Formats: sequence, structure tokens, C-alpha cells
Amino acid sequence: MKKLFTYSSVLAVLIFGSSFNQPDAKNYYETGLSSLNQKDYIKAIGDFTNAISMNPKFGDAYYYRAYSKELLGKKMGFVSSELCSDLIYSMVYGKDEASEKINELCTGECFNMESAFIEPEIVYCADFSSKILTDIPDGVENLHYLVKLNMFNNKLVTLSQKWTYLDKLISLDLGSNRLTLLPPVIGKMTELQELNLNKNQLTTLPVEIGSLSHLKTLTLRQNALKSLPPNIGLLKNLQDLDLALNMLTTLPAEITNLKNLKKLILVGNEISVKEQQRIKSLLPNTEIAFE
Repeated sequence: MKKLFTYSSVLAVLIFGSSFNQPDAKNYYETGLSSLNQKDYIKAIGDFTNAISMNPKFGDAYYYRAYSKELLGKKMGFVSSELCSDLIYSMVYGKDEASEKINELCTGECFNMESAFIEPEIVYCADFSSKILTDIPDGVENLHYLVKLNMFNNKLVTLSQKWTYLDKLISLDLGSNRLTLLPPVIGKMTELQELNLNKNQLTTLPVEIGSLSHLKTLTLRQNALKSLPPNIGLLKNLQDLDLALNMLTTLPAEITNLKNLKKLILVGNEISVKEQQRIKSLLPNTEIAFE
């Protein structure tokens, strides 16, 4: 019994020591970076793949696997859309730089309604404008990698729950519809950087608008807005805000939190001179147009 105990103890130590020395996700990731620097793109892709298999939410690993695929394609003379899904997962898992690469590499071709659902796994940009639509088409749940959507000039009056599937959108154009209400579902689109709501019939915005922390451009020209929610101040990355031709008389004090706001357009609103001065004092570094 004593001898058996000794052998078992040694075996346990060997197993524990072996597992302890196994590479983890970070090791594979660092090896991948080294392979990438050495221009061994195939090995780098393998290393980053191993890192992702151990940590499926490893945003940096997805990003550099995509970069390795891009460089390998350039070296071999081909273009692969495979890297786009990597970039999208990288963005979702916190790699902010990924969205710029997505715009650069993945949204050049926009699919129309007739073609978007044939091979939905390769659709990154879709143009459903001017189709007399009252809702997003059925089958949207299959557009797993859709990041840019044009729904301009349709007949939307609200957004249904089907829109929850579009949580990877970077750019959304809902201009020239009939939206009277922007429901809470808009808050699910947390990757949005551009949102066009021009020429609708909105009288207010939901508090969930504050969830769009990546938003850089928000256009609300020619609606019927009478007020903005305080949550507008949560849009810390907002750079351009167009509120022209609405029914605003004041803005909430929370707009002072929009430290990155470069341009604010308030033309065509009934804003008094006194309120204009107040808004200027809240946003001293912002270019503001009242007339």
C-alpha cells in the first residue's frame, strides 16, 4: 500500500507539472505576435487560433489573426473575406481599432434585398433603401456579420424585436422613414458609430440612447423633437450632433459631458439668445450653429 501511494504521488506530480507547463491563451498570443513580426503568417494564424480556442473572447487575438490573414493574402495575391468575421469578433470583444479595419476592408460591397439572404454569412453591408418596408425583412437573424445597414426611405414607424439581431451594426441609416417612436431596442446596438434619423417624426428619444457609447455621428435633422433625455450626456465619443429643424427650446445640462463633441447644429429651433449663451458655456470647445 505504501509503495502504491508513492507511485500515485509521483504520477500526480508529473501530471500536475505537465499541465502547469502547457501554454495558455496568452502564451499562444505572444508566440503569434512573434511569428507575425517574423512574417511567418501561416504560423501566426495557427498561434492566434490556439489562443482563441482557449479564450473565445480574446479580442486582440481575433484582431491579429485577421491582420495575419490580410498580410498573407497580399503576399499570395488573393483577397479573403474570412478576416472580416475575425475583425467583427475583435470589435465585439473590445478591440476598438477593429471597426476602422472593418470599414476599410469589409463594407465596400453592399448587398441588395434580392441577394443578401442567398449567402448571409458573407454579408457585411446591406442596402434595403426605398423598398416600402414597414420592418426589417424576415431572415435578418441569419445576417450574423452585418455591420452596415441602409434602410433609407421606407415606411418604418417603429423598430420591432427583430432588430435585436443587429447588435453588430456600426452604421445605420433610418433617414426618411415615418418613425414616431424609437423603442428601447435601439440600446442593443451598442457598436453603432453612425446613426441617421433625419426626416422622421420623432418627438423624443428613449433613455436607451445613452447605451450607444461608441456613437460618433448622430443626425436628427427635421424631426419634431421637443426635448432630449439627460442620457444624451453618456455619448462620450460623440463628435457630430445634428439637431436642425426640430422644436427644441433648450438642451439638458448633461450635454456638458460631451467632451469630444466637435460640431453641434441647432439651426431652425426656437432657442432664445439666453439659452444659446448657456449652451455655449456648457460646450466651450464645440462649433455650434444656431442660424
